[in-house]
Amino acid sequence: MSLLKTIDFITNHPLNAGKPLSSIWRFIQWQLSSRINKEPVKKPFIQGTSLWMKNGWTGVTGNLYTGLHEYNDMAFLIHFLRAGDVFADVGANMGSYTVLASGVCKARSYTFEPVPFIFNRLSQNVALNEIEALVIPVNAAVGSVPGIIEFTSTEDTTNHLATQDDETKIKVPIVTLDNTLKSDCPVLIKIDVEGYESEVIIGALQTLNNH
Repeated sequence: MSLLKTIDFITNHPLNAGKPLSSIWRFIQWQLSSRINKEPVKKPFIQGTSLWMKNGWTGVTGNLYTGLHEYNDMAFLIHFLRAGDVFADVGANMGSYTVLASGVCKARSYTFEPVPFIFNRLSQNVALNEIEALVIPVNAAVGSVPGIIEFTSTEDTTNHLATQDDETKIKVPIVTLDNTLKSDCPVLIKIDVEGYESEVIIGALQTLNNH
């Protein structure tokens, strides 16, 4: 995202309404401080939760600028989930949704992230919020049949099933929601898999048929 688009997104975000200057100042402060200190730092999220952040980790830093990066989806999750519900976070990246589901709502989360070093950051955010007892982390991609697939690993929030044109590829296991969840039926499934959504749904037909 270009600088102008980023500024436009921040200043027009619903949680920044009426305070564009303070939101821009928060963005500038982070850009300066994160370039001086290149180590991950703990930053507050919402309702007592926190996230590890570092310059370039766009999967989490958007929350620093706006409170809730993907406002509509995240706000729906917070108001919909209840303690004891089961949530499936497919394409979890660094775990913003998992932290909201299990850290704020106290739901149990099955959280799926295929890229090992991003999965490690996800695990660190789970540990930071002391929600290990509520989170089942799965270091795998999700699809229609179990197996092994090639995946990109250098595209941050847009990592995806690798094509012939992708130069940097890793092999990752693939699981299905039906096999992983078994009789544990989620009330909410969030899917963010860069065009692979139909395969995830095919591998979740038993789950989706559970009334």
